[in-house]
Amino acid sequence: MDVLTSKRSWLVAPVAAILMYAVLLAVWAAIEPSALVPLFDNDGASPVELMTLPLFALTVPLAWLCPPCAGPARRQCAWSALWSLLGVMAIVRETDVHKALFAKIWPEVAANFHGTVFKMKFLKASGIPFMPKLFVAVFFVLFFVAVIVPLARYIVPLVKGFFRLEPVAWTMAVFGCVSASVLVVDRLPANLRHAGVDLSDSAIALLKVFEEGGEMAMALLALLAMLQSHLIFARREQTRN
Repeated sequence: MDVLTSKRSWLVAPVAAILMYAVLLAVWAAIEPSALVPLFDNDGASPVELMTLPLFALTVPLAWLCPPCAGPARRQCAWSALWSLLGVMAIVRETDVHKALFAKIWPEVAANFHGTVFKMKFLKASGIPFMPKLFVAVFFVLFFVAVIVPLARYIVPLVKGFFRLEPVAWTMAVFGCVSASVLVVDRLPANLRHAGVDLSDSAIALLKVFEEGGEMAMALLALLAMLQSHLIFARREQTRN
């Protein structure tokens, strides 16, 4: 495990990300768009999407088998539960289970509302029953708890660790960069269409490759960060005790 915890292990995540994007570019250049897009984006049934889900699912048992933080058992359980919630939320977002469940329970509300209901404008809209709004509000609360609590707790140590070349901090920094790139390429086609710009099939295929490939990379980076954190910090604390 030295490759994950040595003094130069901060290079693992950025090098892996660079190699990943190089491979994605090579795949895009080698395969025609009509054949490439179904490999990456097919309503959750493409090979890449089907491989991404188990990777996100692995974060749940890994959080309990290899706790990423040290301390009393109660503290470890609390953080493991939070990391598990993050993994579940990632799976829900990837599969759109929340949207399908909403449409199943309140089909008329989903059909009559313009756009996705999982936006703040849905909560602010008038003439919508209370229960659908409560469903969306609970989803938002769970999502923000799963994201904001770890961010508030670890943002300062991660920033300090970044400048100290600590592996976990660099892995999370790369995770953040990849996540941002996924959001950009996901929204870029719609934004360009709104601006009157039409993309070629090749450009659309490239964006799909970067989006779905980036989501798989996010799952792998999350697993890497949890494993590095367990090996470095949890075991360090156990050694001290």
